[in-house]
Amino acid sequence: MPDSRNTATGYLVVAVTTAQNAVPLENALVTVSSVNENGDSELLYTTRTNRSGQTAMLPLPAPPLGNSLSPGSSNPYARYAVTVNLDGYQPVSTRDLTVFADVVATLPVYLIPLEEFQSVPAPSMQRPLPEHSLNTEELT
Repeated sequence: MPDSRNTATGYLVVAVTTAQNAVPLENALVTVSSVNENGDSELLYTTRTNRSGQTAMLPLPAPPLGNSLSPGSSNPYARYAVTVNLDGYQPVSTRDLTVFADVVATLPVYLIPLEEFQSVPAPSMQRPLPEHSLNTEELT
């Protein structure tokens, strides 16, 4: 269940292309799940990309904007997991996407084609997102 403290709304667009942003990939299956502090997740959306390789703008619960404006307040972002699958390509997933209130987050996802002889995809690639310094001692 999404965090009840997430009383505002942020937005997510997933942009799926081949490596180096070469070709947009239509009809990729995108799933978005909320992730709680224990690491448990709940499915929120299952959607597909359009001809431009993008999903529709997906509204997601987020903490109030005020949480990101004052140091020491509670968590200023909500955390989500995103998985992208498309036949003929290696699946990609991340569990570290952060969404802030009133902000549109665009997640670029680069899919790698499977080898011609590979009929079953290898396990999903985990895509770590860079660490940030929010909610750390560095801010005080």
